[in-house]
Order: sequence, then C-alpha cells, then structure tokens
Amino acid sequence: MSLVDSHCHLDFPALADQREAVILRARAAGVGVMLTIGTRLSAFDSVRAVAEAYEGIYCSVGIHPHEAEAEPDVQAAELIAHAGHPKVVAFGVTGLDYF
Repeated sequence: MSLVDSHCHLDFPALADQREAVILRARAAGVGVMLTIGTRLSAFDSVRAVAEAYEGIYCSVGIHPHEAEAEPDVQAAELIAHAGHPKVVAFGVTGLDYF
C-alpha cells in the first residue's frame, strides 16, 4: 500500500535544509506521493521546483486567502497557464478558511 500526503509545504524556507530528510522519512513510512501546496503565486517557482526535483511529488498553484491582499493583481489566466505544467495537479490552496 502506498500513502498520499495530499497537503504539505515542502517549499517552505524553514524546511530547506531538512527537505531531503523529510522526504526520505515520508518514503520510509510508505508515502509514495506528495502534493506540495502553492500559497502565493509570487512563490510558485519554488513550489514547482520542489515538485520537479522529486519523483512522486506534485504541486498545486494558487493563493491562500491570507495572502490574497498581497497579490491583488493575479489573473485567472496566470493560474491556468501554470496549471499546464505536468507537475501541477491542482488549484489551491484556495481557501475555505473560516478564521
């Protein structure tokens, strides 16, 4: 059986020096697929780079509601264009944040 981590943040700078070890631990625990989540379009290049660097890691493109004010000029066409990349499998994080 292979597990899927459907929401992780492997691109976060605080994880940069531990990323490889985190991924290895996940693999050892049976996690075969991971989805690292885009929270800001301005940081999407790093999200996509993580996905491109590893087999079985994919990403989403989107803007978290808490980040939307900082990126007010993003157009749907930009998100759709990024979604054409083979490692992009979802839009999000899009929210449903009630706090």
